[in-house]
Amino acid sequence: MLNPAQQSVMDHGLLESGFSVILQMPTGSGKTWLAKQALLDSLKRGLRGIYLAPLKALAEELSEQWKTEFEDSHIGVFTGDYGKNGQKYPVSFSNSQILIMTPERLDACTRRWRSHWSWIPEIDWIVVDEIHLLGDSNRGARLEGTLSRIRRLNPFCRILGLSATLGNRGELADWLEGVEFCHEWRPVPLEWKELHYSKANDKVNVLLKALKPIQESQGQSIVFVQSRRRSEHLASVLREEGFLAKHHHAGLTLSKRSETEKSFRNKETKILIATGTLEMGINLPARQVVLYDLHGFNGIGFTPLTVNTVWQRAGRAGRPGFDEQGEVVLLTPSWDRSTNHYALSRFESIRSKISEPHTLAEQILTEVYAGLARTANELEKVFSTSLAVFQKQPMSVTETIQDMIDSGMLKEEKKETKTLLKATSLGRIACRHHLQPQTILRLKTFLEAFQVFTEFDLLIAAVSSPDCQPILCVDYEEIEKLSEEISQQSSVLFQNPSRVPEILKVDGKRLLSSLKGALVLWRWTVFGDIELVAEEDGCYPFEIYLLIESVDRLLLAACSIQKMLDQQENMTKSETDAVTNEASPSMIRIELLRQMLLTGLEKEQASLTLINGLGTTMITRLLEFDINNLNDLKEANPVHL
Repeated sequence: MLNPAQQSVMDHGLLESGFSVILQMPTGSGKTWLAKQALLDSLKRGLRGIYLAPLKALAEELSEQWKTEFEDSHIGVFTGDYGKNGQKYPVSFSNSQILIMTPERLDACTRRWRSHWSWIPEIDWIVVDEIHLLGDSNRGARLEGTLSRIRRLNPFCRILGLSATLGNRGELADWLEGVEFCHEWRPVPLEWKELHYSKANDKVNVLLKALKPIQESQGQSIVFVQSRRRSEHLASVLREEGFLAKHHHAGLTLSKRSETEKSFRNKETKILIATGTLEMGINLPARQVVLYDLHGFNGIGFTPLTVNTVWQRAGRAGRPGFDEQGEVVLLTPSWDRSTNHYALSRFESIRSKISEPHTLAEQILTEVYAGLARTANELEKVFSTSLAVFQKQPMSVTETIQDMIDSGMLKEEKKETKTLLKATSLGRIACRHHLQPQTILRLKTFLEAFQVFTEFDLLIAAVSSPDCQPILCVDYEEIEKLSEEISQQSSVLFQNPSRVPEILKVDGKRLLSSLKGALVLWRWTVFGDIELVAEEDGCYPFEIYLLIESVDRLLLAACSIQKMLDQQENMTKSETDAVTNEASPSMIRIELLRQMLLTGLEKEQASLTLINGLGTTMITRLLEFDINNLNDLKEANPVHL
């Protein structure tokens, strides 16, 4: 039986209208079911559909669920975990009727659309879960660029945008030349409360008073806090008070997070202390949601949470079929009366991020690389249909094109009466590795500036680049320790410390974070124990895993840049100079650092990986025989191995 919101959508025939649809409905009101109906209709007509999930874990979860529900259809899942290191997709792109993927994977498909032409023209619906991500400072521009390209490649596909929090759904629908629909029905109504505290020390006691009635009635609570450390500390405090509490944040491994979520679903855990990681996508309702902190860190400082963010979190309150009412509790200082507006649900407008200089540069380069826009006029036309222009944001396409030409990312070619734009070798590297142009330019500047550099220098250059994630937090108490440890490293970069911010293009807190990140990764290559390093440096093991993955991608790009520089150097040599095909010292150093990070081995031990045929398993065996470097291997007796 359909709920009122679903019934209204079906009665209005929105999914059969032939138009794109922006659908705004509260959390838990059945948006995913409606998306499934749209995709089923596409399958019946012999077409395909795409479901864009904001997180890899959600894509995996949904694919497993739909494999059962769509028994006679081929469900493909496409995330960053597949397609690399020889790991095949469970179902190929061309064989998939429903393609569940992250926005980043669809972005990759549109960049290399010729390789995916067997299925792109057959797409009918593209479901965009959490479409408010268009306004996200990190992912918004890439999502907008991706939707723009897929709609030009297939003008007949429709967008079904889903969200619970949109302040301008009509504007978004108009931009997509579609229709919008909003329904406020919730499976469980919400009651909003504000509890005040006079001093910071009283805050925990106020929380305990809020939690106690829910716990006594065998209910469950989710408490949202502003930091990972606070989630751990608060969970510990609650356990000491006799509550069954656990913490949940992005620093935990996926398996640990899944274990915690399962414990909460099974009601083994009564209180979950979580960061904003939990607000998106995961179906984890509770009777009560408490916003312990109403400020969040935006990368620079702490600012008040937006109405959208508060409602994304508040939407977890109320378990359908179990609770007659969900409770949302806001903890505020007694002197602050600025939080009354949250309960009114006046959501902020989603604003495009594509007009910002660094994101516009990336999208211009991507359009040229994909061959979808080859002239300045064509690029002007492409971006004239952007959400940013629709929202009357200033956009300097012509100036950005010139900047990209001046920086060596694009070049002009005269062809008959036209001046065509083409991605240079440097520009192609940026597009292939999905990196911002400024990241590639900074790596190139570093590699050109230092003909001789150490592995630690290169590590700092990679970690300080704009695309490196995560950014580790640094306490001021750590500064002296960082300084001392850096002074002990072999470094060309720090022979003139005053020039470091100028060369790396970072300073202040971002520079400190880069230095800490580099030292954490270096320590990993020394000890080969992520748990030990995480404990020593006050970070999380999962953060180190993510940092290794991110830096590996950057070093792969650095390899491509160095190869280009080596080729240019060989071309400039005179005919009398001997040109060798051997890898340059810089190239060897880049590859060596990659192996150090991937294996957790020190420099000399990791050098063994440079020999073809020697993998991690074989190297581990060699180390057992005290063969720690190339020289040891040269002198070893094969009979004894």
